[in-house]
Amino acid sequence: MRFGLAVTMLLGGCAVEETPSATDSEPLDAAPDAITDVSDTAPPPTKAPTLAALTDRTVAEDELLTVPVVATDATHVVATGLPPGARFDAETRTVVFRPDFIQGGLAPWTVTLRASNPIGSATTSFRITVTDTIHPPVPTITRNEDLGTCRRLTLAVKTDAYTDSPGHAGRTFTAVVVVPKSTLTKPAPVRVYLHGVGGAPNASAGCTSYVTVEPHDPMTSYWWGYSDKLPGGAPTTGTVPPYTARRVLQLVDWAQRSQGGDPLRTFVTGTSMGGAGALTLGLLWARHFAGVDARWGQAIARNHRPARLATLEKLWGTREANLDDGAGLGVWDRLDLTRALRDEPEAAGQFVFVKHGKDDATIHFGAVTIASPLTKRTFYEALRGHPHYAVWDEGGHGPADPVLPDGWWDGGWSRIGDATAFLALDRLAPAFSLASHDGDPGDGTGNGKVKWDANGGFAADVAVAGDTGWKGDLAGAKNRHLRWDASKAVDTEDRVELPLRAFAGTGKAPPRAGYPTIDDQIGAKLPIVVDVMLRRVVRFQPAPGEVLAWSCGAQKGEVTVGADGTFAAPRVELGTDWVTLSFHR
Repeated sequence: MRFGLAVTMLLGGCAVEETPSATDSEPLDAAPDAITDVSDTAPPPTKAPTLAALTDRTVAEDELLTVPVVATDATHVVATGLPPGARFDAETRTVVFRPDFIQGGLAPWTVTLRASNPIGSATTSFRITVTDTIHPPVPTITRNEDLGTCRRLTLAVKTDAYTDSPGHAGRTFTAVVVVPKSTLTKPAPVRVYLHGVGGAPNASAGCTSYVTVEPHDPMTSYWWGYSDKLPGGAPTTGTVPPYTARRVLQLVDWAQRSQGGDPLRTFVTGTSMGGAGALTLGLLWARHFAGVDARWGQAIARNHRPARLATLEKLWGTREANLDDGAGLGVWDRLDLTRALRDEPEAAGQFVFVKHGKDDATIHFGAVTIASPLTKRTFYEALRGHPHYAVWDEGGHGPADPVLPDGWWDGGWSRIGDATAFLALDRLAPAFSLASHDGDPGDGTGNGKVKWDANGGFAADVAVAGDTGWKGDLAGAKNRHLRWDASKAVDTEDRVELPLRAFAGTGKAPPRAGYPTIDDQIGAKLPIVVDVMLRRVVRFQPAPGEVLAWSCGAQKGEVTVGADGTFAAPRVELGTDWVTLSFHR
């Protein structure tokens, strides 16, 4: 799919699959299920490795490309320069890539393979070109308003049989895109905002420093899609493709290629249904999004309240039928995002911010504290080992906590625009876990104050402090105050490093006993002790089973690389001064 201006995306296919841990109480001092390096099970090599030459490859959008890599006498093979969403399967030594429909027509990616053993190394390269084969109708501008420092564009987005079910194809949706005039000379970050149930693109959206994209989901499809049998038939057979998500991605592509949006700094946000949609697009299409900001979103489709399940089953088919999503997986399984975090390498590097309220009776707190029927893990548990920042309080579905002000958890930290702790697809991101100052959200059960309700869970009166029926702290966070300096990240073949600290800024003391501090005042005992795994690593690719040295300030030690290629420093101590976490061979 191609629009007007071409933008070259310089991304590495860097996500690695994570093996889920046994429990959330175990520190990450050694990756589980580490496998033995080839050199431990075979005779030591007697000569340097060789790599067979690879020819350039061309693949169409939505088609699968596999490129076998033939390496002789190699104990370790790595790939760099992969297209976004591609991966190198080290076990089978195969490059695997299925480009989506907005990746065609870009400049070719040059992939470099490096084989090594204790005696020497060898490299070879080839190019991957994605042909532009899927062409939904190009959005058209129906209104162009000059707001001074930006332009507000109203778009008509006409569908075809790829972005809509065959019976609906040809209809038109409205979208709003706000573009800073500064993009004429420099790309700007893109913020995709997904509205909640009954919402619509904001026709009054104003100027910001980034490109704002506001799509429309009037079918309440939770930003996924619906049965290919609609509107004429019932969703009892057939597939449930991501028609709505495709229309969002189409707008993202349009904003990046024709309006100066930065493909390395595109973010997806939303509230309620939009929060669920932000998590869905941000994790399932992580190749396109640098970060996710989701408020009051349900991340496990089967755990929706009964009333919402009834409406979604009219679009997706029943949970029991679990119709194919068009890509070989049941739609209800696909939209269980604990499964995505467990199974999909692409999701592993994504940074996720989530906020929920314990007195939210619309999308109750069980959205993050009740386990998935499929994976047996809660969303909070599934986030462990992935970059995330999770916040909860006694607020409701929009209304703030009765004691704490809205946004109490930090002083307005922007992962889009912060000078140091920012997110980009070509920068390292830390995954903090088991921080010593983390709050206790509870285990998804009740404290005896409120009787369970199938729709509201243990939610109580949002205006009354302390009355929630959920166990755990009334308000708290995971990974609050923890920061990194992405501008000083290092990622080479021999070393990876990232400066870290606990950020202590201005703020206020807790308003009452048992409550957290306000804004960026740290109330926890320093240093904060936390496990740290580095994600979005591209060039530093140690072998499973390899032993790495790590250091962070005065701390140092060794860790073993897990079977999935991940590595973490255990119990790192962070104060308010910068210290650099480093891993090397």
